[in-house]
Amino acid sequence: MESMSFGNLRDWGQVLQKLEHLIKVGRLEEWQHELIRLLRFDQNWRLREAAIESLAFIENPSFDLAQEVFSIVKRKDLYYDVRILAVDSLSKLIVRIVDRQNLDRDEINGFYHNTISGLERSLEEPEPPKFHDALKRSLNLLRQVEKAA
Repeated sequence: MESMSFGNLRDWGQVLQKLEHLIKVGRLEEWQHELIRLLRFDQNWRLREAAIESLAFIENPSFDLAQEVFSIVKRKDLYYDVRILAVDSLSKLIVRIVDRQNLDRDEINGFYHNTISGLERSLEEPEPPKFHDALKRSLNLLRQVEKAA
């Protein structure tokens, strides 16, 4: 049986290989807790970026995973490119969460509105235009989802 852990994250080459393998075999969905671990790991930017990029392969994201991505968006100690990647991924994760029928609607609505409010607050902060542009794109996408719902 395959271990449900990426192991030592300092051995990032093997972690990236395992991540690619999980995407290829379509099993990344089962590893959301480990993706959160990669997103939190501050010692390697490659791992964080690879984790964010892999989010496109998660069909049923958890609230915890989306919340962790949102925390990256808000982290002012991170460089803007990774925060922009996180903003773009976050809106796509939220669209997938909102579309899920098996989740509690009140929980989805609360999460959705908290995220919108947080993104709007971030837009009020003095940030570079490219970050504001990403926030605006994300908010526009999320507002379209709200209108369609």
